[in-house]
Amino acid sequence: MSMSDMLDVIHFFFEEDSRYRSQEEIQAVSAIRTQVYESLYGVSYPYKVNSSSTNRSDFSETDDIDSVKPYIPPTDFDPESANPFGRTLEPPIG
Repeated sequence: MSMSDMLDVIHFFFEEDSRYRSQEEIQAVSAIRTQVYESLYGVSYPYKVNSSSTNRSDFSETDDIDSVKPYIPPTDFDPESANPFGRTLEPPIG
């Protein structure tokens, strides 16, 4: 297998490990991998997920998920100007 093919395989695994939909799915995949590593390879799975490490810290229980974010107006844009975004961004280095 060439290095570029192996990189594709590693990339696939990284993507698959970031697409979980629920905490239960994370634990199920970890349990399957743990079982496969122990039965096929005779070693423990080094990336086993503990149930306490899968808690999402994105939201606390006091966060209001349904709250409305404030309106942020769009940036003024003038494509003909030397500084098309006004004072929002620095002008391009010329």
